[in-house]
Amino acid sequence: IKLLLVVGLLRGKLWSYPASLAALGAFMFYQVYRYSYTHSFGLLVLTVFDAVVMVLIWHEWKVVRQHKPA
Repeated sequence: IKLLLVVGLLRGKLWSYPASLAALGAFMFYQVYRYSYTHSFGLLVLTVFDAVVMVLIWHEWKVVRQHKPA
């Protein structure tokens, strides 16, 4: 899933931005769920990293939408 989304992002496909945000959100939800059982510090680090990536994707999506011809 992530490979397909990365290819879409690199090619600037508009569908890949919301799909990437949804996929990362689902992964983050699962990581927090797993953290409630394992209390693994690594899961928290990965979740924070995913949140930073989500912010970057959101920002890039706004930029791409502004510069795409109608």
